[in-house]
Amino acid sequence: MERIIQKLVHMCGYHISRLPQGPKNNAFTAMQRLLAGTENPIIFDVGAHSGYVSKTFRDLFPTAEIYAFEPFEESFEILKENSASDPGIHVFNFGLSDRDGPQAFHSNLDSGTNSLLSTHESGAQTWRAGLFDTQKIIQAQFKTIDSVVAEMDIQKIDILKLDVQGAEHRVITGAADACKRGMIRLIYSEIITQPTYNDQKRFDEALAPFYNNSFDLYNMYNLNTTSEGRLRQIDAIFTKTVG
Repeated sequence: MERIIQKLVHMCGYHISRLPQGPKNNAFTAMQRLLAGTENPIIFDVGAHSGYVSKTFRDLFPTAEIYAFEPFEESFEILKENSASDPGIHVFNFGLSDRDGPQAFHSNLDSGTNSLLSTHESGAQTWRAGLFDTQKIIQAQFKTIDSVVAEMDIQKIDILKLDVQGAEHRVITGAADACKRGMIRLIYSEIITQPTYNDQKRFDEALAPFYNNSFDLYNMYNLNTTSEGRLRQIDAIFTKTVG
């Protein structure tokens, strides 16, 4: 969604409101600090789109193994091209969700808004008319995190990054065993707070899957508001509950 936000900065009366971006209030700096001393971290970039965040992780964690998942074919081809020179970025043309197999996936006017969820009738008011207009519904491939770690014999996930357009709860549901086993160290997730997709959770409901799987909210970043000052999106880091 960050790609879309940048387009909207100078359009339609919207603006971005951010927390001060000093060392303590920058999400990527925080993740780098939280993983200090971790050798060869494993990073899952879920909803990788064109690979911008994967490359940012590479800059921060030069020895990381990065697994980038993108279900939309056109975005995946760009991701593959952008990652071709980096053997430590592994790209997969499927998404992560709550079950294995094909699922209906909404291809919207702006590919950054593509989602498992259909567009809410208030989406245009929350953001901008047209961005979330569904062009077609395709059958895209999805797997669960539990299936992926078993198939690939992955023993840990140091960072689980989620940019899945309102479907975060589905991804966490599909990681129930990994969460129970304590395999996931940190989650960095986008959370949309204003009506954008159908079946999108309210803010309190969106937090519940993290808390219910033994994660605590560490901090919030990149608060994004409408011109009226209404919060419509945040990024958040969750860390494993201690004790």
